[in-house]
Amino acid sequence: MATETQTKAPPAKETFHFINDPAEAINDALTGLTYLKPSLSYHREYKIVYRNDLQAFAQDRVTTIGFAGGGHEPMFGGFVGHNYLSAYVSGNVFASPTAAQIFEAIRMCQPQNGKSKGTLVVCGNYTGDILNAGLAITRAQAAGYKVHFTPVGDDVAVGRKKGGKVGRRGLSGHLVALKSACGLAQQGESLERVAEVMEYVAANVGTIGVAFDRVALPNATITDLQTLPPATIELGMGAHGEPGLQQISPIPTPEALTSQMLDLILDFSDKDRAFIPFSASTHPKEDNEVVMLLNSLGSTSDEVLARFAELANAELERRGFKVRRLTLGPLVTSLKMSGFGITIWRLPPHSGENMSREQALQLWDESVDVVAWRQ
Repeated sequence: MATETQTKAPPAKETFHFINDPAEAINDALTGLTYLKPSLSYHREYKIVYRNDLQAFAQDRVTTIGFAGGGHEPMFGGFVGHNYLSAYVSGNVFASPTAAQIFEAIRMCQPQNGKSKGTLVVCGNYTGDILNAGLAITRAQAAGYKVHFTPVGDDVAVGRKKGGKVGRRGLSGHLVALKSACGLAQQGESLERVAEVMEYVAANVGTIGVAFDRVALPNATITDLQTLPPATIELGMGAHGEPGLQQISPIPTPEALTSQMLDLILDFSDKDRAFIPFSASTHPKEDNEVVMLLNSLGSTSDEVLARFAELANAELERRGFKVRRLTLGPLVTSLKMSGFGITIWRLPPHSGENMSREQALQLWDESVDVVAWRQ
């Protein structure tokens, strides 16, 4: 007698988030920022966090706007304030803000007397963000506003062949470039100069991430989620759980993983991924000094980041590089993803390029009054 065999689907992975209501998660988070930093205000209708003195600041300085989908906090809301961003526009979780939201932020950054030095608008290199920014900026320019737009892609996991015309994904490189650009804006530089330095620094930054698993959206208690096999990590996973460069099993030692990650950023011979214009992969003579950032993707502790920072610093020294500045912490997260990223900024050579090495370090060292930057 034939028997019927039923194949049961594997149970969905349970994922929990400490939120009240998924539809209000962004509003709750950004409202909370204004309690933590009373010098900030929140426009709930358009999901815009902005400095309280925005109108006075915009009278004689370039204003700067960062925008992104939610779920990556503290980016960019945690970086609004003195010597950093003028405003942040948030979309829903992992979704771009609308063109109307971005336009409203640009309008808010214009002085009421009509005398504006202009606005720099920055986001990560994602299609939805760029499309909505394009619509908003076209409308803003038609209204007479002076605006410059810079999307930033710094993910070296996406090579030239794979990226094609779309280019690299944005990870944490824009925060590095904005530190310099916003510092110049605070000093009263022109929009042309602020944008020039923003794009110069962004072109000299590379990031590679690694994660133990993807993260589920907080839209339900249980979400059908593709998980990695046991004892496996994914090198190059994107900030929204996009496929990475490769899955690695068994998990390598921290030393081996650090070396492999730095290979992807520094290997000058890898023409598909040699985005940072170092003069050599090891022991460069003129451009051997860097700034390094270790970023938690959500649930990676400072202790783990500090260990990888120690290993990366030693590996860079072995290759002939000198780390002039280092910062770490949760800067650009993916909700509570378990993983981290390494970002390297190639400092200008002693001979100078678009800016001098001394000016680059001076701008990096400028104090800020924001929630999330660790000085």
